[in-house]
Amino acid sequence: MEARIRIIKRAAGGDTSSLPANESEKTDREREREMAKNVKGWVAEWEERNRSLKNAALLLVHSLDDRRRSSAVSVMVNG
Repeated sequence: MEARIRIIKRAAGGDTSSLPANESEKTDREREREMAKNVKGWVAEWEERNRSLKNAALLLVHSLDDRRRSSAVSVMVNG
């Protein structure tokens, strides 16, 4: 079976500025609510990423501090 490709020019295709059917039925309030939900999700993801980066940095600092202390103790004991 041979596939056909149909090219439609913008001017001939109709009104491209109209919203999709499901979007045009939404009220302004519903669109604002959906946008706020998206932004809140982005902020929550950003905060979680920052929280995990902070925890990783603190773990690294503590592990380096513990190594330094253990090497200082071994120097004191052996030295």
